[in-house]
Amino acid sequence: MPASNAQSKPPSPDTGAATQWRDAQLAAALIAVLGHRGGGIRVCAQPGPVRDYWLSNLDGLLTQPARRVPGTTPTERLLGGMDVTESMKHGKPVLAMGVLAECHNRFVILPMAERLPKEFSGHWCGALDRGQVIIARDGIDQISDAAITVVALDEGIDEERPPSALLERLSLSINLDEISIRSIEEPIFSAGEIETARAALHTVALDEAEITLLAELSASMGIHSSRALKFATDVCKALSLLTGEPATDDAVILPLIRLVFVPKATHIPAPQIEPDEPEQMAEKEEQPESEDSSAQGPDPDAENLVQSAVATLPAELLTLMLRGAEKTRQRQTKSGTSGGLTQDKHRGRPIGTRPGDIKRGHRIDIPATLRSAAPFQRARAQWSTASIAKTSLYIEQQDVRVKRFEQRRSSVMIFAVDASGSSAYQRMAEAKGAIELLLADCYSHRTQVALIAFKGDAAEILLPPTRSLVRAKRTLAQLPGGGGTPMASALQLLHQMALTVAASGATPSYVLLTDGAANVARDGTKSRSAGTEDALVIAKRVAQTGFKGVLVDTAVRPSARARELSAALMATYLPLPNASAQSINNSIRALRQD
Repeated sequence: MPASNAQSKPPSPDTGAATQWRDAQLAAALIAVLGHRGGGIRVCAQPGPVRDYWLSNLDGLLTQPARRVPGTTPTERLLGGMDVTESMKHGKPVLAMGVLAECHNRFVILPMAERLPKEFSGHWCGALDRGQVIIARDGIDQISDAAITVVALDEGIDEERPPSALLERLSLSINLDEISIRSIEEPIFSAGEIETARAALHTVALDEAEITLLAELSASMGIHSSRALKFATDVCKALSLLTGEPATDDAVILPLIRLVFVPKATHIPAPQIEPDEPEQMAEKEEQPESEDSSAQGPDPDAENLVQSAVATLPAELLTLMLRGAEKTRQRQTKSGTSGGLTQDKHRGRPIGTRPGDIKRGHRIDIPATLRSAAPFQRARAQWSTASIAKTSLYIEQQDVRVKRFEQRRSSVMIFAVDASGSSAYQRMAEAKGAIELLLADCYSHRTQVALIAFKGDAAEILLPPTRSLVRAKRTLAQLPGGGGTPMASALQLLHQMALTVAASGATPSYVLLTDGAANVARDGTKSRSAGTEDALVIAKRVAQTGFKGVLVDTAVRPSARARELSAALMATYLPLPNASAQSINNSIRALRQD
């Protein structure tokens, strides 16, 4: 670290931060030794001097500086494709090398990896798996070497994380956010030591007992990936070379656990509780001497090593790591979407090109069109009889490529609230709180809210789809309660509004707050049996549309009528006699993520 910072350094730096910085330095040395064999490293850190200094130290250990490649680099530039100018000049497809191929045997810095688009993550993972880039497009069939080492800069906040497929292919992970600038020290390895270890890496081998120990360590922390075990063996070899210690020494195993296993761990083994001395003696007497020790379960040495490594980590850091791993697994099983996907001619996220006709309103993709026409220019010039044949650009109808766009449709959450009876005030208060909480993040989820209230003889729309928090508050505050329960009328109005929303291109879903006690028929007649029958008939009609919904049972106790209505709607049944605004909002968020 520069000398200007030495005077401000406290005499006793934080031990946890100092340990993390030593691990970060060790991780830089390890990935410099392993190169593309280790896949890469995930660096969890916000932009700042600590991250910049770590990256500069990493560059000092490499033979050539790392290259920064944004995650939004287009596919044509990332993988390579047709060079339009050269193709038109030579009259045949000519390959333009992509960025990944240009970075063969180099380190690649991927900034803001948590925002790497899903359609691009496959390209990065393919290069990490094969060490090559395969191009089969625009009349070009080419395989280029692309053995890259990825330094994924994770600047995510809260639930933002890089794609799980990319993280699976990175051997190391460090967190620099908890490290103060005062805890930074000089590098512990030089470029010469890294080069020596890199040259000797292929001469080091682990015996069967050492590999078994690593496998037991991995399994004890809930990691069952063969790729993680392969990374662990390579890191173990590199650590042994850098530290000069055997592969089973604590100086090798403990950093390996912290840098490789803990970031991928799904659970931490519970501390072992040693039995009292008399119990130990009794167990030894009962155990036959000839019994194979391997049948007694996991190796205690492996568990002791895990406990030693865990003890050296700050408790907060360990909790965050495990919580992040759990969130990653949850996102693999569900996608938090606010609305369905739809294709558009002009707006949205570009998803490629296709042959098309600009007369139908599509936007022409000029580079793709030129790439399609370039190989045929020389032949078409020979066939042409025009006087300007030698200077013309020949583009046929079959060469035209148009852009394809995809955008997520907006989402509309319809609240249908039972405003009848003596407890209507309480239900209105909870609905108001839930709607306000939902409107608070409408901009991030593109969610609109509509409100239907039913009481007396019929239901009415109090609030059409809107994002206006002020309007929602004013409408709810002016809503009176009391009267009968026209459930059939409410479901009919809910069905019509949902169909209207779907016809407009949005994705409707609904939340029905009621106790299920319908006592007004569809024609306004006050009859409990007729009202219940009409409500069930219309509920089955709503279920046929396939719209997602939640029925919140607001009765004092879970009601059989509300459960029957929920089954007819094919909606999620949520018995919340003491519902709170936060619990309703959490249920709505879960519905939106299904």
